[in-house]
Amino acid sequence: MARVKITEYRAKRLLLGDAYAGLSFDEKGTTFPTKGSFVVKVDQGIKKRFVQGLVALSVPARDIQKVTAPWKKKGFSRFLAEPFFPHTKEEEKYLSLERVRDGVRVLYTREGGIDIESHPEAISTFTIATEADAIAVAQKIDIPETFFIQLYTAFQKYHCAFVEINPLVVRGAQVHLLDAAVLVDSAGMPFVRSAWTEEDIVEAGARHATEEKIHALARTTSASLSLKVLNPNGNIFFLLSGGGGSIVIADEAAEKGMSGRIGNYGEYSGGPTREETHLYAREIISLMLSSTAKKKALVIAGGIANFTNIKTTFAGIIDALTERMKDLQKQKIKVYVRRGGPEERAGLEHMQAYLKTHGVLGAVYGSDAPITSAVDDAVRFVAK
Repeated sequence: MARVKITEYRAKRLLLGDAYAGLSFDEKGTTFPTKGSFVVKVDQGIKKRFVQGLVALSVPARDIQKVTAPWKKKGFSRFLAEPFFPHTKEEEKYLSLERVRDGVRVLYTREGGIDIESHPEAISTFTIATEADAIAVAQKIDIPETFFIQLYTAFQKYHCAFVEINPLVVRGAQVHLLDAAVLVDSAGMPFVRSAWTEEDIVEAGARHATEEKIHALARTTSASLSLKVLNPNGNIFFLLSGGGGSIVIADEAAEKGMSGRIGNYGEYSGGPTREETHLYAREIISLMLSSTAKKKALVIAGGIANFTNIKTTFAGIIDALTERMKDLQKQKIKVYVRRGGPEERAGLEHMQAYLKTHGVLGAVYGSDAPITSAVDDAVRFVAK
């Protein structure tokens, strides 16, 4: 089980169904309402959006896109617009459900809002093990029973792991979810009949443009392609492969005092084709060339592959290096390699000859060398 966060839009659709009147949109645009007043938010799993200036209140329909413009410049791409609901702070409540060993734990307080964590003594705690418990809890809290049972049913049906509604406003029989966060169990995706999909899963924060490109590329292949930009102006950039091996290599750089100077982390594995490796490597190389660091190194390394063909993937990396070779030479970047696996010898020989010919060779190691050989050399190079 992996608890993953879904967009607020999808969360409220799960909990409220067709009664939910929110509008989800992204950088591609959509059809916007022509009248009314709205709350507009970044919808990418960001905590404390209000204090970060990522929520706008009482926005006229004509200004919705205008409000999101500065957020787009910061790299955000998913937004939510909901009808503005005027209320008082005294009306705000807090409610959460979380899956625990004994069932579903419910936290409730009559005082919600952004300061909820400052008053833990005001929170009432309940545990639901059976449907009868759910009814009993509903009768103990100041929320309509019908809504609470609907919420609990949706929690179970859609494989939710955590639901938090804060603030929640109750007016008679009407319940308004002003803000909601939902974590679902990723293993439940095949069983929810597309009620939520991978498209609804979000990462907190805005992705770097290079991360977006790798994310899009990864969706087109059965191979594993991942990337996290750590420091765009770093000194050491990685083309890593092989799960545990890639972690060891990155950790080695950090242990050598490079933690703040590592440009990226990620990996290519699972037998990508030459073209897929080329496209992946091209983005990493472009990221590295954009770094303002005076001395830079590219580390192509990993463990001993089981079925990823070294010759094939290295050919793809060489294709990417060739496209930017003049820039690599101009910036005096060196390339350090350590890899093992199918067609290791042919791949390493080809890579070494290519790097030497173009004057960017740092060092090339095979599976007979320690897994950290290349990164150790790269650290010494950039540290000089």
